[in-house]
Amino acid sequence: MRQGIWIRKCASFAEEEEADREFWQEMTGEERVAVLEDMRREFGRANGEPDERLRRVVRIIESPWS
Repeated sequence: MRQGIWIRKCASFAEEEEADREFWQEMTGEERVAVLEDMRREFGRANGEPDERLRRVVRIIESPWS
């Protein structure tokens, strides 16, 4: 994952939206998920929640026609 600070000055909200889109598009899917996980953990710590990982749920459903 990328480290550091990313800075770009924008003259309008439209320009800011484009800069934001470019920032996220430069990342791989794995990098985006890692950033989301970091933000989720920071939010939890700020609100006194225990440090838990995202839950993975798998359900196997049998269809009546098979």
